[in-house]
Parts: sequence; structure tokens; C-alpha cells
Amino acid sequence: MFEHLEREGAVVITKDGVPRSIMVPTTDATFLEDVQDLVFARARRAVRAIRVHAAQTGTDALTPAAIEREIKAARRARRRKTPRG
Repeated sequence: MFEHLEREGAVVITKDGVPRSIMVPTTDATFLEDVQDLVFARARRAVRAIRVHAAQTGTDALTPAAIEREIKAARRARRRKTPRG
């Protein structure tokens, strides 16, 4: 498998024919950067999903004032739920 990894640059791991993981080569020198690249890729994907959801629900068109009202309402609701102690 490692020969294939070095030759192809990545190996897809499957279970019952369904992709489950991707194995990518790394070295001691590039390990941290490789992990950061994966984390950043996941973050980009999450932001893209948030933007799509916002466009689908119309929240991408909220004005700054409307956003501030939503934040204040959420904070008031949280204060009501949190017991003071």
C-alpha cells in the first residue's frame, strides 16, 4: 500500500465499496503543515455549507441592525434559561 501511496500521492480507503478515508503521504518535516491543510480544508467546507444554508434561508440578506437584534434576543433568552447563582 505504501508503494501505491508514494506513486499516486493518496490512497482512498473504502469499506464495502464506500469511501471512508483518504491516506496522504507526510514526513516529519511536513506533518504539522499537512495536518493544518486538512483542518483548513474542513473549515472552508464548513463555511461554504454555512453560506449555502444562509442563501437558502434568506439570512444572507440580513442587515447589520437585524443581526444585532437577533444577537440581543438570543442573549436575553440565554439569560432567562441560566440560573443565577
